[in-house]
Amino acid sequence: MSPSDEGRLTVDFSLLYFVNRETVDASREYELLFETAKFADQHDFTAVWLPERHFHPFGGAYPNPALAAAALAARTRKVRLRAGSVVMPLHDPLSVVEDWSFVDNISHGRVDMALAVGWNPNDFTLAPERYDVRREYTFEAIGEIRDLWAGKKVRRRNGHGKEVDISTYPRPVQPEPRLWFTCSSNPESFKEAGARGLSVLTALLFQSTDELAASIKNYRASRERSGHDPATGTVTLMLHTFVGEDDAAVKELVRQPFTDYLLSSIDLWKAQWSDLNRSHPRRLAKLAFERYFHRAALFGSVERCTAFARDLRAAGVDEIASLVDFGVADSDVLSMLPRLDEVRRNLRTHPAATAV
Repeated sequence: MSPSDEGRLTVDFSLLYFVNRETVDASREYELLFETAKFADQHDFTAVWLPERHFHPFGGAYPNPALAAAALAARTRKVRLRAGSVVMPLHDPLSVVEDWSFVDNISHGRVDMALAVGWNPNDFTLAPERYDVRREYTFEAIGEIRDLWAGKKVRRRNGHGKEVDISTYPRPVQPEPRLWFTCSSNPESFKEAGARGLSVLTALLFQSTDELAASIKNYRASRERSGHDPATGTVTLMLHTFVGEDDAAVKELVRQPFTDYLLSSIDLWKAQWSDLNRSHPRRLAKLAFERYFHRAALFGSVERCTAFARDLRAAGVDEIASLVDFGVADSDVLSMLPRLDEVRRNLRTHPAATAV
């Protein structure tokens, strides 16, 4: 959604997957993916976001977002199929454009991509030489992706050591790709995305809503300074999501699975809160759960979640990508979706900001 004056009154809703539970039954993860994506497709959600995860039992069901998108292309008709995200330094732009052009064709032009620089050193066993220059490589790759998508050639060295000009096939359906840049909380990343005309995929893991609002303001200003329309470009916010009958019931239902989810990745995020670094992991997870529940996730009743979504819209968020596969039972996730759709529809029919 482009944030025009009218568009700023509402929010797009999508689903996002970032499974962080041990993948002991990958086929079960895919069934949840298929069923939730089917719901999104039938209920006017904007997109489904598909992750790239490597070499770890938690999340290992998703090694390539293009593969997941291809599976969904045959099962959906309207919903956008998005990489959330391609870890760009692990790939050559040639293979990225080949893969996603294929999906663009079988989906009849429904793909978009977020690009990430990556962070986990073990992922870079695929390209160890790029770890220290991963940010620079990612931004250089953006130009090649755009060129290749448009049908231009790029220069590479072939098996004989000869410099050759290469094009990719199949040709995509869409004339140009919509690209996001994945930002955590670094304000400079928002500015860089704006300067390059990219959209933004972000989260509240290491930033408050007020800090996010400031970064979005800088993002819009950076777009304008660089000659891009400041009223275009989408800010997509990832939020862990569970919408229930009432706040207390939701809190009890998500407490254990979400705490386990946090514990599974505690070494990745505990350093962000230096004052808690010496705390026991379970104490850290308990504190983090309370923070998430109250101000960093879409948890609670329809009314509570609608109010929070309106606050986020006021902060400049254009799209909420609801992460639904953090460990709650599949049957509960599926039964939750109509209530999430109610939140989505509330933002459409009653867009005025009346957060409580």
